[in-house]
Amino acid sequence: MTRELIGGLALLIVPTIAILILIRIRFRRRSQERILYDLPAFSAENDLGEVLYVSTVFSSDLLAKVWAQGLGNRGNARLWLGKSGIGLSRNGEVDFTIPVSSIESLSEVNATIDRGVEAKGLISITWRHNNVGLVTNLRFRDKQRHNEIKKALIETLGVSFA
Repeated sequence: MTRELIGGLALLIVPTIAILILIRIRFRRRSQERILYDLPAFSAENDLGEVLYVSTVFSSDLLAKVWAQGLGNRGNARLWLGKSGIGLSRNGEVDFTIPVSSIESLSEVNATIDRGVEAKGLISITWRHNNVGLVTNLRFRDKQRHNEIKKALIETLGVSFA
């Protein structure tokens, strides 16, 4: 009897922890959506091809993933570039544009919240939305494509990499 009781309690612990984690993420997402309630509308000019959308984190806390507007989900995306900014069309998520006026810096990094890659394997875009600092990280399928996109960003937006 005691063995069954202990086994039953042990089986209840795992789903309870999973439910608590889901509640915490939902609460965090709702509180973030109060601040980041409207991503800049997607606008597209030049399709630069497929990228891997890795993450968006807060610039003040690089270990805090942004869950609002589906920004916490990693996945495939298409990168668009125009004079107005950098557009991201993500599969199954809200598309958005990072306006040129919001971009604070561009850099190449090795890692983000839960992903480590080769040296300078990610392009990191530091930007502001509703007075909140954000960092969006993108990865490319190969180094040649990475360099082509980097060059296009520099030429089209007139920005430099830190």
